[in-house]
Amino acid sequence: MFRTSLPLRFAHCDPAGIAYYPRYFELCDAAIEDWTAAVLGIDRRKMHLEMGLGLPTVSLNAEFSAPSRLGDMLDFTVTVTRAGRSSVDLAVDIACAGQPRFAVRFTQVLTDLAKGSSRTWPPEFLERLKKELS
Repeated sequence: MFRTSLPLRFAHCDPAGIAYYPRYFELCDAAIEDWTAAVLGIDRRKMHLEMGLGLPTVSLNAEFSAPSRLGDMLDFTVTVTRAGRSSVDLAVDIACAGQPRFAVRFTQVLTDLAKGSSRTWPPEFLERLKKELS
């Protein structure tokens, strides 16, 4: 399980100061980018530019339980729930001061960027993913 905290900034909010839901997905992507570096041991820059690999989202499901407001510090928990041949399922749960705010379930697929197609996980990545399974 990976954890990180990110602030809800002005750019993430609607005019009423409440989180605008598409921005939640940007925040989730930032948390997953941090997860990638921490769990897979490679940052997105190296993954994309040097290795030619991407990790696009192919499916997501979100549930919103309470609004977030400008200035809230959001706590993200990223959990691997399944590691496939070329894909990974991630549960991202977001809270503020212990109160659930929203939850997103992602499926991401390791992709060869030059070919535009999925590829199998390198063994070292798959080993790291399997260690993270909850």
